[in-house]
Amino acid sequence: MWKEKLVELLETLKGMDRNQESFGMIHFDYNDGNYMIDFETGQITVYDFDNSCFGWYMYDLADLWRSGLGWIAAEPDAGKRKKFMDDYFKTALEGYRSETGIENSMLEKLPLFIQVTLMENIVDSFEVMQNSGEEPICDEELSYLIKCVEDDIPYMGFFHEIYSCEDPFEYEKRNI
Repeated sequence: MWKEKLVELLETLKGMDRNQESFGMIHFDYNDGNYMIDFETGQITVYDFDNSCFGWYMYDLADLWRSGLGWIAAEPDAGKRKKFMDDYFKTALEGYRSETGIENSMLEKLPLFIQVTLMENIVDSFEVMQNSGEEPICDEELSYLIKCVEDDIPYMGFFHEIYSCEDPFEYEKRNI
């Protein structure tokens, strides 16, 4: 079933606009480890562009949202996690918009693009296993990503009952 969900995500992306305000050169690995902030000037320097490609700007923002989860992953209260992530994303969006315009209508697609980042991580995991000659296995982390895509659980399950702050982003192993 999860493979069909990946195809659905790809079909959705195929039908999306690719205008200058939504689509262009993206980092494709935009996360807290790939930029630096000069706190005296507020200047942001982004680096590590080896994965950059053309895509939707929302992918970069969704990937940044996903990487920000670690700042609050241990918080047991989903409401506090949500507030933190809303504030985190607002700040990240302000910085992103200082360099790249993005339509407000695209921001509504954040949950979709978070699912797309999960899809990319799932495919990448299997590609790494294949390229290293390993048998495909679905550990707890990969199983969690698949479960979120398979059951259309938004925001990587971070505000859903599937999430456990004791075992973050893990779900029971599955046979594939």
